[in-house]
Amino acid sequence: MDPAVTAALITTPTAVLAAAAAYAAGRAQARSAHRGPVDAVRRQHQRDAYAELARATLSYLSSTGNVQHLVGHVYAVRLDYDLAPDAASQLSEALARPGIRSSELADALAPHNVPVSLSMAMGELEQLSPTWRQDIEGALQVDDVMRAMSVVTLEGPDHLAELAEQLGDRANSVRICWARAAALTPFYPFTRMTTEWEPIEVHSRLRDALEEFTRAARAHLNAH
Repeated sequence: MDPAVTAALITTPTAVLAAAAAYAAGRAQARSAHRGPVDAVRRQHQRDAYAELARATLSYLSSTGNVQHLVGHVYAVRLDYDLAPDAASQLSEALARPGIRSSELADALAPHNVPVSLSMAMGELEQLSPTWRQDIEGALQVDDVMRAMSVVTLEGPDHLAELAEQLGDRANSVRICWARAAALTPFYPFTRMTTEWEPIEVHSRLRDALEEFTRAARAHLNAH
């Protein structure tokens, strides 16, 4: 066989393999070049989502913290549990009235006496803020936190989505605790609140959850 033909037959597979390898490398490089900007955009979306959840939670911590002293007054009252059933019923009806004031309790409970602890607590709250119930209710706007949480659960990753959901649960616990105070639920003689709903503890658990989420979000962003 002609030496030139033999050389061609030997070198052709090598050339084909080299061309195939070059083609594959080019495809991989192109995919990498395309994926780079996509990853950068997604990372920015995650960063924005994490920042918004932190901002919304800090705002919520501030607004609820501003009335925490009012909530604490409500939960600090411990009524006597030896009230007659009809007195307890009258008391619950009176407390359910919007805007009920301490000066109106005596008439609402007659002929029964107003519990001293309740009368003192209502008077102190009205001195702190005549609109204390409205102040507490106005601090319960948790919608921004919940919206931001839903975006983080969508963006991920999974461990940050779980921490975001925990943050939402803690924020909702604050809302429930504060709402009970605004509704005077802890004043009801037949309701005994547990330490699970102590305002300081509930608020502290939300702050702890925010710190945990912030640390995990920072670690995730810095790792990529």
